[in-house]
Amino acid sequence: MDESRIETTTGMCVVALTKYLMKKQNLDYEKAYKKLLGMELYKLLLDIETRLFLETNEYLCEACDRELEEGVDVLYKFINS
Repeated sequence: MDESRIETTTGMCVVALTKYLMKKQNLDYEKAYKKLLGMELYKLLLDIETRLFLETNEYLCEACDRELEEGVDVLYKFINS
């Protein structure tokens, strides 16, 4: 996959996760986006080696929930399983 497709796909994932946080936590777009930027999931999503940008939105939302509700260690376990 070329670099521009990876960037586009990653951007789509970021938008989906931001919208998910908006709905789940009743946040406006800016607050939800800032929250996502501070998450470990976001850092992992930007790391192309993880290939998380290829996962479904459902999987990414589940990963987001794991980090928010159970912490970073559980997020890593979820992603590595």
